[in-house]
Amino acid sequence: MTRRCAWFCLALILGPVPLLGAQIRLPEVRAGGRTPCQVHPEAGAATADLWLDARSALEGTSATDSAPPTLLIQSWRRNLSSNLRLRWERRDTSQVTTRSPFSEKTPGNLERSGYIQWRWNGFIYYGPGADLLLSERFLKTHCFRREEGRGGTAGLVGLAFEPLPGQDLPDVAGILWIDPTERQLRHLEYTWINPPLEARAPALGGRADFIRLAGGGWIIQRWNIRMPRPSDAPGTGYGGYTDQGGEVLAVGAPRRPRRP
Repeated sequence: MTRRCAWFCLALILGPVPLLGAQIRLPEVRAGGRTPCQVHPEAGAATADLWLDARSALEGTSATDSAPPTLLIQSWRRNLSSNLRLRWERRDTSQVTTRSPFSEKTPGNLERSGYIQWRWNGFIYYGPGADLLLSERFLKTHCFRREEGRGGTAGLVGLAFEPLPGQDLPDVAGILWIDPTERQLRHLEYTWINPPLEARAPALGGRADFIRLAGGGWIIQRWNIRMPRPSDAPGTGYGGYTDQGGEVLAVGAPRRPRRP
């Protein structure tokens, strides 16, 4: 049994569940005790403009409007082996009328309990959704810095974030990648740091791709989150991965509210 998982947050790992085939290599973001930490992104010259560009898209994907778009979406759950080979997959397609088809609210106890939390039968993994990234509690507990793109992110500029130095709880670190010419957020990559011993494995993390609609406004075009799946033999580490995600296949005309 698993709980529903949204792009920014969760998955309850109980046993064999589905996963994503392509391996995601997330950028490493580390803080040293002597490294200057710019806590609030709006407070530094190197990060202020990047944050404003990213915030526009984040606010757009979480906005509530009277004429949301109609979206054809596909969600998937995949199970991967420890070497990332696909074991099985389930896909579901549906039509929704919303600007946030993949979003759920994050809990208020992340600073106290961490971004990986144990429940009576497994771990729940939380990632940084739009509502969390925009919150003051996240901005005050993470450092921000500018990151130049290279390789697959060449031409982009990143706004990297990581928890304040000295944090021991499971937390998140990642990068908001921005097109400096268009001044638009392209995608978010993140991973977990300080995970519990039972939750340690390579190739963990999540991603969300943002797109601006022709008619205005923003949506998350694609998202996924990858988590370790416990081994069937207790005490032998992880036995593979669970990957959950979704994608917008088509965008229809906004549905106008009915007149009384």
